[in-house]
Amino acid sequence: MQQIAGDRALDNKIIAGVPSQQSSKEREALLKCLISGGDERLDCDAVSGLNMYGYGPAPRPNDLAFGSSTASTISADAFAEIDTYFAGLVGEMETGSPAAIYEREIGRVRSDLLRLLDLNQAAGQPQVDAIVATSGTDIHLFAASLLAREDDCALMTITLMGNETGSGVMTASAGRHFMGRVSSDRAVAKGEELRPGDATRNATIAVRNKDGSLRVDREVEDELRGLIELGRAARLRCLLVVTDVSKTSLLAPGLESVLRLKARFGNALDIMIDGCQFRLSAATIRAYLAHGFMVALTGSKFLAGPIFSGALLCPPQISERFKHRCLPAALADYCGKAEWPEGWAAREALPERANFGLLLRWKAALFELQSFVAVPEVQVTAVLSTFAEAVTARLANDPAFALLDSRPLDRRCLWTVPSVRHWDEIPSIFSFYLRDAGNAGVLNAAETAAVYKELAIEEDGFAAVRLGQPVRCADFGEMPVSALRICLSAPLIVRAAKSAEALASVIDQAMLVLDRTAEIAARHASMPAVRLASA
Repeated sequence: MQQIAGDRALDNKIIAGVPSQQSSKEREALLKCLISGGDERLDCDAVSGLNMYGYGPAPRPNDLAFGSSTASTISADAFAEIDTYFAGLVGEMETGSPAAIYEREIGRVRSDLLRLLDLNQAAGQPQVDAIVATSGTDIHLFAASLLAREDDCALMTITLMGNETGSGVMTASAGRHFMGRVSSDRAVAKGEELRPGDATRNATIAVRNKDGSLRVDREVEDELRGLIELGRAARLRCLLVVTDVSKTSLLAPGLESVLRLKARFGNALDIMIDGCQFRLSAATIRAYLAHGFMVALTGSKFLAGPIFSGALLCPPQISERFKHRCLPAALADYCGKAEWPEGWAAREALPERANFGLLLRWKAALFELQSFVAVPEVQVTAVLSTFAEAVTARLANDPAFALLDSRPLDRRCLWTVPSVRHWDEIPSIFSFYLRDAGNAGVLNAAETAAVYKELAIEEDGFAAVRLGQPVRCADFGEMPVSALRICLSAPLIVRAAKSAEALASVIDQAMLVLDRTAEIAARHASMPAVRLASA
């Protein structure tokens, strides 16, 4: 058990009351394991028991959990599932090899993920490969490492700005350490190249104007084309990362632009879909892979598994290129050979290290995915449509809020023939500013952050409210402004799909969340002298 658990301490009060068939000592080992095998973002404070995102490893069933665009707390049902699973692992390790057990089980995770996405089901067809990773940011680092110096060309990655993706994405996409500690627990120099001499660079592109409004697609496409042409002139390979969907529910750059760029630049341009929110239908994921695009996923956003579980799906033509690639030696601190597909050269350079924390987190996420895919798509669509209509109307008509500029999720060009409507065309993230109704203005970024923190506190008879953390998305004059986000997760959809009453209950909870948010925001509004009206 000690080999699984790791040695980070958890506050005892987190362990008390967690449903389990195991003893208190065994339960503590499980909770420790759930936060092992990652970087410092997984670390929990000794007093609060929460990580830097405000989440811990134990279920919190009383939370009003509408913040899945940032992170999630494991559900009670998923916890019960992995509680039993963990006990079986501990028993098996009394006589078996931890490395062998881990390799077998992470292989099953890979197979289950592909099966639930209806991939690799046809005999004799080229296979999609999956690389398992500890986080979405790690996936960006892996992709950059695999493409760096291919054909002896340096790599340029192009990503959205970090406010729409993640704070470490730009650094990871440049082939550099993005945190100060890696999953092997080794300290590293943040910002340092994994492999000196790769000269990987990252270029970023904004999809919003300074005031938070959306840039015109054609303008973004022209900027991208210019960046890629400059890269080609400098003999660089280019990787364009398309975010579907972003923190604020954008598909950017637009797919018509992406397909035109791919047609123009051909093999000089690779495409990776950052689907790390996992707000994508299996049909959409398969369509992206059919176009030859890599797809990055995580189990900790829409699926609402514990934070830190990622996977990079590689279509057959990409797998054929990657399976012969060697990795930077430093990547051995980020992963073990079991997380990479059989037959890949990368496995030979990696240690036989077991990351049971990663295994448990993916098992919890796949439990939620299994429940979600069992719901008929027509019911999922009905839940999403009804929720979106209710929340959008509230945010648009309540003077306490102002909707952030957005646009429809348009993927029609992925299919060569008209396709049936998929559930992922309906937004499940709704971004909004907080208004100071008395002054006809908006709260600034600091005030919004204060509201977000207060909402997460369970006190005075109020449940903790979980929204997507503030996203810095605009400047009104000299005032920085952030948006909060209210989101649907897969478990909420599964619950709401059970009956009309269940759907009404989820919507009522969302309205309660917005009531509470408006109430707290009114207390945090600053004096009129520093209030600026929004556009």
